[in-house]
Amino acid sequence: MMQRGLKVNSGDRLGKTIIFARNHRHAQCICDRFNSNYPHYKGHFAKIIDSHDKYAQSLLDDFSEVNKEPILAVSVDMLDTGVDVPEVVNLVFFKPVFSRVKFNQMIGRGTRLCQDLFGPGNHKTEFLVFDLCGNFEYFEQDIDETSQKIPESLTSRLVKHRLELATRLAPARPSATPRAREQSSTYKVDRSGDLYTSLLDALHQHVATMPRDNFLVRRRLPQVETFSQRQRWDNLSQEDAATIADSLAGLPNSLPNEDPLAKEFDLLCVKLQLAILKADRSYERLRDKVRDILCQLETKPDIPMIKGQLAFIREVQAENWWTRATPSMVEGIRVRVRDLVKFIDRQKQQIVITDFVDEMGEVQIVDIPTHQTGFSREQYRRKVEAYIRQHQDHVAIAKLKRNIPLTDRDLSALEEMLFSAAEIESRQRFEEVFGRTKSLKLLIREIVGLDPAGIRVAARQAAKQAFDRYLQGTNFSANQIRFIENIIDILTKNGIMNPGALYEPPFTDNHPEGLDGMFNNQEADRIVSILRSFNQSVDAV
Repeated sequence: MMQRGLKVNSGDRLGKTIIFARNHRHAQCICDRFNSNYPHYKGHFAKIIDSHDKYAQSLLDDFSEVNKEPILAVSVDMLDTGVDVPEVVNLVFFKPVFSRVKFNQMIGRGTRLCQDLFGPGNHKTEFLVFDLCGNFEYFEQDIDETSQKIPESLTSRLVKHRLELATRLAPARPSATPRAREQSSTYKVDRSGDLYTSLLDALHQHVATMPRDNFLVRRRLPQVETFSQRQRWDNLSQEDAATIADSLAGLPNSLPNEDPLAKEFDLLCVKLQLAILKADRSYERLRDKVRDILCQLETKPDIPMIKGQLAFIREVQAENWWTRATPSMVEGIRVRVRDLVKFIDRQKQQIVITDFVDEMGEVQIVDIPTHQTGFSREQYRRKVEAYIRQHQDHVAIAKLKRNIPLTDRDLSALEEMLFSAAEIESRQRFEEVFGRTKSLKLLIREIVGLDPAGIRVAARQAAKQAFDRYLQGTNFSANQIRFIENIIDILTKNGIMNPGALYEPPFTDNHPEGLDGMFNNQEADRIVSILRSFNQSVDAV
């Protein structure tokens, strides 16, 4: 179960699991054996939840919370039915069941859906059943056995990549082959003693903190004892590296639990460091992932931890910073940013580190420069928006800010200015990033509408003017007037507004039906008509 069960936290931790035990004595035996094999969990990971414990309800409440222990609940009847814990992904049938109704209810403990369980956008779609007592055969359940390959944990992948990086940064030994000495010399300019030492320290800690009484560790005890000596890491051979990667990388350690997002960022940075050393074609893609993460962090300057690193975050996004980037410089990013990635909006936290096995394709030999200048969609978007804001005195953009229709000549001049600019590159590149569904005028209106308050004055005047005639001579209540003012606020900020937003917050704050609840049919239709007319004025020629 601990090896083959479904995992969360990028494969580092077993998902919520229920073991159905036969009776209290059986449950106690299961818990005792688990704690004996995994003593480093100190009895908190697995707990018995049954009627013998007067605090059973409190334990059940803890089990129902995503990041709280226990992770493994050994149940005697209490969790068989009527308990809803969507995070449960493993069920262990450690008792025979003779009632089909109860059997189906027990299966139901794993069927609850759970959003983002395996990471942002990676929802729960399955659960795993370990049937130790032939219940599926007894009830003639025709369910395919799983042939799922056990995914490698994030910790294991991180250890292996750090090991490769340390090996490449290691000084060449006198006994090394000519190729190895040449390789080490090639990387000498990039090697930092601090980076090399910190890598070895981290790898040593992984091994040195392995619990010796864990049954998985006991199988590799000679190797564990050998590499628990720090000095042993200062002179690793290729054979040593292979032994560590094959035998020790995936073993559990007793280090404090860390935020999975921070560890995923660690892995991303280590892969980027390796790509720099190897002049690998993945460099451009990995670099852009790091820059996009920094870009997202820059949008949250109000968070104190981010505010303290804001100047650095902005500096590192610059193109010229990366033309001289070394592994040591990337390490500086990793150290200063790893604890900040948790502040990125959840739907954007997709630091995707794959754990599937690559299939080897046909080998092609290509020339790759050590440093590449690639293309980042996010950086391009920011560059275009900055360029448009810098040219707000252009006649067409000035008109759009004031909601004045453009002539054919205005539109032609606007397109010529944009698509001939070095920052924009070309119409094709522009449409590749911003798409073709939204008109150029609408897009510019949105960009200009996001400027500071001083620049929004003209837009606010235009939006207010659109509704002034409607408000004159009416006897609207204070809440109805505030409703209209909210529309003007949004038009001022975004330049346009979808009428469907009138049925969402803040327009539902005073009435759950939004527009229809605040105004009669005739008034509501008039408001929608004005709003659509205002939006269409951007596209008017």
